[in-house]
Amino acid sequence: MEVVVNWRRKRAKHALERMMLRGISQREFRDAVIKGKKVRQGEGIFEAFARFYSVVYEEKVYKDGGTRKIFPVTVKLW
Repeated sequence: MEVVVNWRRKRAKHALERMMLRGISQREFRDAVIKGKKVRQGEGIFEAFARFYSVVYEEKVYKDGGTRKIFPVTVKLW
């Protein structure tokens, strides 16, 4: 299944600002979503844990195209 991260500035502004402040790249965000341990926060909201940070994102799965669309919410250090 293909993973597509929606980086539109209007939707992901908060997450992009937090990533810049914490020194996390878009590649590290994507790696956390793909490889990290996931915990469900709510309906369609997940938190993925990576090396020294976690990312919170909203996920929508489109079965007709076999695509997982990821909408970043925020990035946290732990």
